[in-house]
Amino acid sequence: MPPIAVADIGACSLCHGARFVRVSVPLGHPDFGSVVACTCATEQTESQRADRLQRYSNIGALSRLTFTNLIARGRSPDARAQDTYRRCVEDARAFAEEADGWIVLSGASGCGKTHIAAAVVNRMLERGEPALFMVVPDLLDHLRAAYDPNAEMGYDELFERVRNAPLLVLDDLGAQSATPWAQEKLFQIINHRFNTRLPTIVTTNLAPDQIDDRLRTRLSDAGIGRIYVLEQRRNSELRSLDVLDHPVIRDMTFERFEINAAHLAPDDRRRVENAYRQALAFAEHPDGWLLFMGPHGAGKTHLAAAIANYRRARGEAVTFMKVPKLLEFLRRRFGEDSASSYEAFDEMENTPLLILDDLDSQTSIAWVRDRLFQLLDHRHTSRLPTVITTALSLDDLGERLASRFVDHAVCSVIVLGEPQREETRPRRGRKKAT
Repeated sequence: MPPIAVADIGACSLCHGARFVRVSVPLGHPDFGSVVACTCATEQTESQRADRLQRYSNIGALSRLTFTNLIARGRSPDARAQDTYRRCVEDARAFAEEADGWIVLSGASGCGKTHIAAAVVNRMLERGEPALFMVVPDLLDHLRAAYDPNAEMGYDELFERVRNAPLLVLDDLGAQSATPWAQEKLFQIINHRFNTRLPTIVTTNLAPDQIDDRLRTRLSDAGIGRIYVLEQRRNSELRSLDVLDHPVIRDMTFERFEINAAHLAPDDRRRVENAYRQALAFAEHPDGWLLFMGPHGAGKTHLAAAIANYRRARGEAVTFMKVPKLLEFLRRRFGEDSASSYEAFDEMENTPLLILDDLDSQTSIAWVRDRLFQLLDHRHTSRLPTVITTALSLDDLGERLASRFVDHAVCSVIVLGEPQREETRPRRGRKKAT
């Protein structure tokens, strides 16, 4: 016998739209005549609460970042950094179950800080607990906009929501413009939460000693929090070689790649479509190597950059280099035998994802060629994700390099048109002979 509705609201195939139902039991049963909440209404209420918590959290697209898909040891090849990362994740897991005190996550971009912080928020939401995730530059923009009388949420309401959030994540501290107003607002928020001992997580790419003095005294107080330095910032030599922030490279995304260009012949179109699919699959799950081969203008650089932009948008560390610039660095800097150059090279060897664009020429200096081979040989042996583009054939790349690219257990070769032979390629700055 189905439940008997006693208060109709809405519609439900089970209870016919009742908020409460009378229990259907035989006469004489202890529960005969009892009125209980409809399970449908209860489930709806729980769903509505989950939706409210999700909206309040401001977690948005980062809802995908959980402890389940967190890289267990982090992205650094350094054993000490891996141990620090592991301890930090254990602390964050416990924090997500019972938020207490503060956690400050410091490290280079792409080391996993934001993933850990977002995983805490997402676990809190699973448990039905409120948490608020704010990217610091965005927070300051929202506070400025809230001064507008027509703003959806007034300044006072927004400021109080942030100051008194049951759990607050301040992501990317240090990325904001360091104006006196911005520094004062951040201090007011952090100081209030420090005094009231409200659970807080802060991520920053600044080293602890680089943080503003007033903020650092709160963030580094051992009585309330703990600081994890997950990975040191990138070597300045390596940053000078990385062109991923160049506007042209930054705009090369999968969305902007022309798969079905009208001028392509059917065979070329199929090659481009295949290259696109393989590049996207690699971007989603980087493993091994990709070698894009083909003439200039075939789309090799665009697909390589699209992979880089895809991974970086997900908080991953990516290094994108033009090979001619890398070779010049090897020739110039290693000739000086500087310690910083060796540090940069070591970081280059072990960066989580390395993209080498335009491997179209070799230097005549033997030891520079040896350094390039050393870099690629290390990454091949370690099977570190690597993407390389070239307009040359394998024969023209040289026997040693070619031996790494033809290892199908590690490297997938994607051909976008016929690569040019060295003797047929026009010299740069000169027209090809007719």
